[in-house]
Amino acid sequence: MKNMNDEICFSTGLTFRNLNMIPIDDGIGPVVNYSVDMVYPQAYKIVGVGIVNFKLYIPNARAVYVRTYTHEFKLEKVGEYWSGECKVGTGFIGIFIIVDGIEILYPALPIGFGGNRPINFIEILEEDAVIVPKKCKHGTISIEYMKSDITKRLERIYIYLPFEYNVEINKNYPVLYLQHGHGENETTWVNQGKMNFILDNLIEEEKIVPFIVVMCNGMVSYETKQGITISPAIKFEEFLIKEVIPYIDKRYRTIAKKEGRGMAGLSMGSMQTSVITLKNQDLFDYVGIFSGFVRDFISGYDGHIQERYLNTYSKNMKYIFRGMGEDDRFLDMFEQDDQLLREYEVEHERKIYKGYHEWKVWQHCFYDFVQKIFK
Repeated sequence: MKNMNDEICFSTGLTFRNLNMIPIDDGIGPVVNYSVDMVYPQAYKIVGVGIVNFKLYIPNARAVYVRTYTHEFKLEKVGEYWSGECKVGTGFIGIFIIVDGIEILYPALPIGFGGNRPINFIEILEEDAVIVPKKCKHGTISIEYMKSDITKRLERIYIYLPFEYNVEINKNYPVLYLQHGHGENETTWVNQGKMNFILDNLIEEEKIVPFIVVMCNGMVSYETKQGITISPAIKFEEFLIKEVIPYIDKRYRTIAKKEGRGMAGLSMGSMQTSVITLKNQDLFDYVGIFSGFVRDFISGYDGHIQERYLNTYSKNMKYIFRGMGEDDRFLDMFEQDDQLLREYEVEHERKIYKGYHEWKVWQHCFYDFVQKIFK
């Protein structure tokens, strides 16, 4: 386990600073010096590999539980604080605080986004973590706002620009379109995936060529009388191809050709990658499928699973990558896709990683994938 002193690796989506100045009483007014009894205590300490000691300030609660995606722990009350040692695992861990049966967002824990809502999380890095910021020049995260006629919304797009983009002003750059998973948004590859640190490090080490990364919200939805419907395949394909790519090519110095364009994604984003790159083989040369799917197991869409697309897929792509965690709950679907790709002789690189359906797997997928593209 790495002993991380760089607070940026534990940052929430709201601040890059440690959460150590949250006042217990909002009525105290502005102060310069916060004494220990005026602020929330440190919410957790890492006391072992994957082991965390929680100390939560919830004075009037009757029962407090900590849940992760895989386990639940009951905390014990000591004075005004709820404490307990929990074995939560390593990597990016979603944390859900349950107070008297109601889930709350605890202000002194890092805040991210998942399950279509803000969530608490903690991050416990393993020895082989690839997201540790090193001494290097850092790229820029730019935010674009674009009115979409397809989604009928003002869309926000996150864009990673390598450090040299604003130095080498006469140079054009390849573009990777990078998608998040179901229930996430355009912020998560930066705030939770730390993809910018991965790329900064690899560029410094001269293991990759600098390129632009574009991250869109793939949770394209619309309301009907029956409820809210997600259209991650058809509508998102239309949005990306007809609006986003032309917008990026117009606004940024891109290599606006097939050889200068790739697409990758995790989970739902991997399915979107498969749909779009199979049907638009004239637009992309590189494909990354992280913890996910060639078939659309989410909506059942199969417009891309056609002989005319599959027969030419690996012939028209310079590199196709697929990765999955060895304990992923979707491993059987991954293996079903193995059979489909064998049937059509789709050549690709396939890797299995330690872990399940989680960020440490996706970070390693991204780390390996980007070293093979735009060469």
